[in-house]
Amino acid sequence: MASIVDVAKLAGVSPATVSRVLSTRPQPVGDATRARVLEAARALDFVPNALARGLLKSHVPVVGVIVHDITDPYFNEVVRGIEDAASSEGYLVITCSSDRVAEREESYVRLLRSIRAAVVIFAGSGIDDPGLSRAIGRHTEGIRAYGGAVVHLSPHAFGAAEVGVDNSAGMASIVKTLVDAGHRKVAYLSGPTRLFVTRERLAGYRAGLAAAGLPFEPRLVIETAFNSDGGAKGVDKLLSLDTSFTAVACANDLLAIGAMARLDQLGVRVPDGISVTGFDDIRQAGEIVPGLTTVRLPLRDMGSGGFEYAARLLAGSRPRRQLLDLEVIERGSVGPANPVRRTARRPRATVMAGAR
Repeated sequence: MASIVDVAKLAGVSPATVSRVLSTRPQPVGDATRARVLEAARALDFVPNALARGLLKSHVPVVGVIVHDITDPYFNEVVRGIEDAASSEGYLVITCSSDRVAEREESYVRLLRSIRAAVVIFAGSGIDDPGLSRAIGRHTEGIRAYGGAVVHLSPHAFGAAEVGVDNSAGMASIVKTLVDAGHRKVAYLSGPTRLFVTRERLAGYRAGLAAAGLPFEPRLVIETAFNSDGGAKGVDKLLSLDTSFTAVACANDLLAIGAMARLDQLGVRVPDGISVTGFDDIRQAGEIVPGLTTVRLPLRDMGSGGFEYAARLLAGSRPRRQLLDLEVIERGSVGPANPVRRTARRPRATVMAGAR
C-alpha cells in the first residue's frame, strides 16, 4: 500500500506538503503543487490511513459489514449473527447501508480500507455495475495486501459467495411446492435484475417450472423493488394483465407480505383466491395471517459463518466455500389451485409502505 513518502517522491515534493494537500482541513499550497500531489496520489491509488497511521503491516479489530438496508429484517438477522461471532473475539462491528447505490457502496469500502479494517463482509447481493466491480476489486486487493479479509454472503461480480446458499435450488423448491398443490399458472414477483441474487432466484423459478413441464411465460414475471411496496405494485401489474394465474411466487418475503396486503385490500383472499409464497423466512413471515409459506435461510448462521470464514483467512488458512442448507416452510398462504379468478373490489386503504 502506497505511503505519503511514495506520493511525495512521485510528485517531487516533501511528505509535509503531501500531508497539507491531503488534509481534511484546507492548507495553503500552490495550485500547481496541489495538482501534482493529487495526480501522484491517484496514480499510486493512495488511501490515507485515518485510523492507524504508521501501522503499515497491520490492521485494526474492526469488521465492516456492507448491507443494502439495515432496516430490512433480512439484514437484521445476518448482522446479528456477525456480531455474535465477532464480539466474542474482541472485534468492533460497523454496519454500512448502501441503499444499493454504487457510489455509496464504493465509498464505504474505501473508508473501511483507509482505517485498515481487519474484515469486510458483503452481506447483500453484488450489484451488476462494471465500474463498481472494478473499484471494489481494487479495494479488495488493497485490504488483502495489508493482511485483511474480505467475505461475501451472496453472489457478486467475482463469483459465488464464500458463505451462502443455493438461491436457484431454493426457488425451484418453492415452485415445486406450488405445483404439488395443483397450481399450473404461477406468476413471479422479481427483485431488481441488476442484483446477482435476483438472477439466481429467477433462474430457480424457471427451473421449477421446467421440472414440472410448465412453460415459462415472461409476461407473468414482474420486476419490482425488493420491499413490501414493490409487492403491492407488482400485484397491481399482474392483475392488470389479460391472463389468469392461481399463485404468485415472490423473490423475498417483503415482496410477498406486500403482495398479500394488497390482495387483501382488493378483496382477494389468500390462499382461497390466490396462493402466495416468499423467500428468506424473516420473523414477520410467521407472524402475519395467514402465515407465509417460504424458503428458510439460516440468516444468523450465514452471518456467524461469514465472520468465522474471515477469521480463518486472517489466521492464514484457505477455508473452503460453505453452502448452507435451505428448507421450505409450509404455512397457510398456499392452498389448492382455484382456476376461477376472483373479481377484485376497490381497496379499503392506501398501500402500505415498504421496508426494503
